[in-house]
Amino acid sequence: MENKFRISLITFLLILAITMTMVLVFNQPPYIPLFISYIITFAIVLINGFLPQELINMSIKGIKKGINVMIILLLIGALVALWKQNGTLPALIYYASHFLKPQAFLLVSFITTSIISMILGTAVGTASTIGIVIMGLAHGFGYSLPIVAGAVISGSFIGDRTSPLAGNVILLSDMAEIEQYNVLKSLFKTAIPTFVLTSLLYYLLSLHINISSPYTFGNLAAIILKNYKINFFLFLAPIMIITLAFFRISTKINLSIAVLLSYFVSLLNGYNPIDSLKVIMFGNISNIPEFKSIFSGGGMISIFPMIGVVTFATALSGILEGTGIIKAVFRKAQKIKNPKIAYLVTMLLSTLMAVITCNQALSVILPSRIMLEVFKSLNVKNDMMVRAIADSGMILAGIIPWNLAAMLPSTVLGVKVIDYLPYAYLNLLFPILSILTVLIESNKQYSNATTEEF
Repeated sequence: MENKFRISLITFLLILAITMTMVLVFNQPPYIPLFISYIITFAIVLINGFLPQELINMSIKGIKKGINVMIILLLIGALVALWKQNGTLPALIYYASHFLKPQAFLLVSFITTSIISMILGTAVGTASTIGIVIMGLAHGFGYSLPIVAGAVISGSFIGDRTSPLAGNVILLSDMAEIEQYNVLKSLFKTAIPTFVLTSLLYYLLSLHINISSPYTFGNLAAIILKNYKINFFLFLAPIMIITLAFFRISTKINLSIAVLLSYFVSLLNGYNPIDSLKVIMFGNISNIPEFKSIFSGGGMISIFPMIGVVTFATALSGILEGTGIIKAVFRKAQKIKNPKIAYLVTMLLSTLMAVITCNQALSVILPSRIMLEVFKSLNVKNDMMVRAIADSGMILAGIIPWNLAAMLPSTVLGVKVIDYLPYAYLNLLFPILSILTVLIESNKQYSNATTEEF
């Protein structure tokens, strides 16, 4: 058993080192280190007694779990390309420019996306609507796109973590076996100070950023009106996305409907059906010099590198789960006897799951399965475990370059995760403030004996 644990731990740490070093230090696309990690893991477990066919079956099982994400990525590529072609994105930018001013732009962008994400409960839905509009305005105002993307991601993930409509909040409630109200009560304890501090940082950053743009509001509006037909039909798809997200329709169905609507809008606006199909596949090419970089691109073909990331990430996750490597590493956590140590270990395990499995949901599910019994044995409230997970792996998933939760909004915004990572202040601050909070709290606050009934 001890030998099995040692092998599991070595494999675990090796994968972590390879992936993080190649992406963060050498700036390699994530699919390369993930492929290398997969091959090394395959070889290690093969040497230790597993049959090749068993490992292949585990890999296929893992990949099947990622097919839904691959479809969503392709739909996002198609949707963004159509919005750039038919005028949806320019129209949204045109109207948004009337209330999103260059002054304190980062702060306003963060607060705006935060409000939308709390309403929708999804980071992808937020990035696909107000997020992409803010990025267009940032281009026009001369802001650094990675910095603005960091503010958008921060706002998008506050709802993904804290909204009553968020799937993650519901998942946390189920895994921790407590009422959703108690989950939210615990999550807001660190959400409020983190939100306030993040807002302050974006405001201060806005004061020290030099922006240079030859365009004024009038220039931008004139350019858009000259090159695009602004009409009601352009807003059908964005409105549909927000409406369906509010009613918790699956992202795949939501985006599929949005793509179909956007395609028909392209036809209504006079674009050739074949040309629009080519745009869906290969992306849009803008002839407007002022907006060539922001209104060009998208398309399914641009998503292929990310499909590679999903494929190797889910195949690797399948082997790690199927061989019991993850469980073997987690098993040592069950011997913890101190509540604060249990909290910190939960954060560590959740973060490791977000890094290794490349899946936000697994960063919630796997630590919960292991640590729930630990918290119960210590007579500690389950909502403390919930907060530990939400403030670590669940929120950090949005800034891990190879995590699916980061790849989806990154695709919509058109900015690499590694580029916006240093500016996603909310995601970076949550684990820091959570650790500080737990260290200054007394152990009595953890006791189940003081839990209120709701």
